[in-house]
Amino acid sequence: MRSRLAALSLAGVVALGGCLDPIAPDVGGPIVGRCDPADSDPDHDVSFHVEVLPLLARAPREGGCTCHDQSRNGIGYQLSALDLTSYDALMRGGRSSGRDIVVEGDPCISILYLKLTAAPPFGARMPLGGPPYFTSDELRVVHDWIAEGADAE
Repeated sequence: MRSRLAALSLAGVVALGGCLDPIAPDVGGPIVGRCDPADSDPDHDVSFHVEVLPLLARAPREGGCTCHDQSRNGIGYQLSALDLTSYDALMRGGRSSGRDIVVEGDPCISILYLKLTAAPPFGARMPLGGPPYFTSDELRVVHDWIAEGADAE
C-alpha cells in the first residue's frame, strides 16, 4: 500500500513538472504592505522631544503607551523592563527588545515601530489597551524619526 501511494505521489509530481505550486491554495496577497525604510518627508526633521515622546506619553485611552512608564502605571515596564519615558530609557530597550527597540535608520526592523503597526511580526499590537492605536500620521512620525537616524533632539 505504501509503495502504491509513493508511486502515485511521484507520478503527480512528475505530471506537474516537478512543481507543486499549481495545487497550492490561493491565499491572496499580503494583508499589510511592505515596509519601506525611507524617510517619507526628507524636508522635515522629526524631533523626538517635540513629536515622538508626546505620542508615547499619552494615556492609553488616547492611544498612548503609559504602561511603559513606572510613575504612571508600570505594568508594561514591570513585564518587559521597557521604559518609554525618555530618549535614553527607550534606547536601552527592554528584556526582549534590547537594542533592537530602535535600529537607527531602519524602522522596518525596529521593534518600537513594528509593535505599533497593525500586524506586528510577533506579540500583540501596542498599545495593548487599544484601540485607539496610533493613526497612520502618528505611525509616520515614528517611522520617519527612526529613518532619519533616531536622534535625541
